[in-house]
This record gives sequence, structure tokens and C-alpha cells, in this order.
Amino acid sequence: MAFANKLKELREANNITQEQLAKYCDVSLKTISRYESGQTRPRYRKTYDALAEALGTTHDYLVTDEEDFILKARERYGNAGGKDAEEMVEGVIGLMAGGEIPEEDKKAILDAISEAYYIAKTENRKYNPHKDK
Repeated sequence: MAFANKLKELREANNITQEQLAKYCDVSLKTISRYESGQTRPRYRKTYDALAEALGTTHDYLVTDEEDFILKARERYGNAGGKDAEEMVEGVIGLMAGGEIPEEDKKAILDAISEAYYIAKTENRKYNPHKDK
């Protein structure tokens, strides 16, 4: 279920108006309306946390793994890092779900991503395409 649907269902189940939720989370009424219509999502973890607390749920219920990755990138690397992470996620999802790439090529892409992750985690360094061929 999409974030917008989860938010609206939880808000209505808790008999909270959009205005009450907005005040509790220190955002505008227009922002809550845009969240529920799917036009936008929170940009910061603290907003997801405030929404979760107000609605009696958890951060993990409201946030997908992809959104959590983007939030962490934004916190660690600023808005530019968050934007890069969002573009990467959208690109990978587009390749895997919407493209016409053969299954064996999808596997190769996943293997390359896994290798880059392994290099970053085990060697604690940035990937350099010129040195890591």
C-alpha cells in the first residue's frame, strides 16, 4: 500500500482531521493534503516519525525500504545526496520493472550493485571506476 493511502487510512481510523495532524507534525495543512493525494512525501525522517507517533504506528510501517534509503542519503549527504539516491532508486526500478531488459541482464545489474556494495562495506572506501576494473 502506498504511503498516501496508509496515511489517509490511519488518519481517518484515528478520527484525526488533516488540520489536527498538520499541527501535531508542525507542517501545513496543504502539506498533509499533498501527502494524502500522493503529490509528495516527507523529505525528512523527523516528519515520518511525527506522523507515525500521531497516528499510533511505526516509522517502518510508513516508509518503504527505498524511501528509507533516500532519507538516510539526504541526512548523511545533504539534499544533493538525497536527490542522487532518489534518481538512482527510480532508475533501478525503471530498469528492473519497466524496461525490456532480459532476465540475465537484470541479474548482471544486480551482481554489479552487490559487488559495489561489498567493496564499500568491506574495504570502507569509495568505488573508483578507473582503479576497480
